[in-house]
Amino acid sequence: MDENLNTLIKYYEEEKSNLLQLIDDFVKEQEYEFADYHSKALRQVNYSLQTLYNIDDRLYDEKAARLKNIAYMEKLMESESSELMKKSLTKIIQTEKDGLDKLNQLPKLNFSFGNATIFKDTLKNLVDKEIKNFNLILNKADNLILKFSYHNKKLKVTLPFVKQHIKKYILHDDTLNKFLNLGFMLTDNNCALILRLTGKKEAVIDKLKIIISKIVFEVFWFKSFDNESYIQITDKDRR
Repeated sequence: MDENLNTLIKYYEEEKSNLLQLIDDFVKEQEYEFADYHSKALRQVNYSLQTLYNIDDRLYDEKAARLKNIAYMEKLMESESSELMKKSLTKIIQTEKDGLDKLNQLPKLNFSFGNATIFKDTLKNLVDKEIKNFNLILNKADNLILKFSYHNKKLKVTLPFVKQHIKKYILHDDTLNKFLNLGFMLTDNNCALILRLTGKKEAVIDKLKIIISKIVFEVFWFKSFDNESYIQITDKDRR
């Protein structure tokens, strides 16, 4: 699994776990309005997870459906007293399991965004001051670039050419809001989006990996970066 994708899936799985716990707590306290609010958030998280798992494996939905059917039939078996019905359910369960086995034997086709290891290593080199800065070229044709620099224990990420991107409909209200929700801020002249992160190096790197994953897989259509993205490094000693 692509590391960027894996990072985002882990993040949403944690979010799902937290929301399930919150919903359970609110129901126990009979705070049904808050439970309903968090249930809506859970539906969105589940939708995002389904999308991400489908990116990783195009057969995910079919496999998940068979697993769901197997679990449902096995639950019916527990309360079924008729031997004839049990025999019928057993046959259906075996058919579903056979189908699932065949799906699992097929090569998994997925989408891989660039080389996540190179990005992680480059980011580490940046915060360790082994390089001066670097750019992540998402799409050269559209001049869609993320610029990374590190100074005074602050990691700065810049998306330039915002006005151009708006004119070309690469950015619009929805994508701009998503950037703002991720912690970016528009400059006074609206020419760039800037994110500043502070804290311990490892924590900053982990947080940024999630943010970049969200930009790739949620803010934009991930397939538009397939075979288009690369990293451009400025060496420390370059003038």
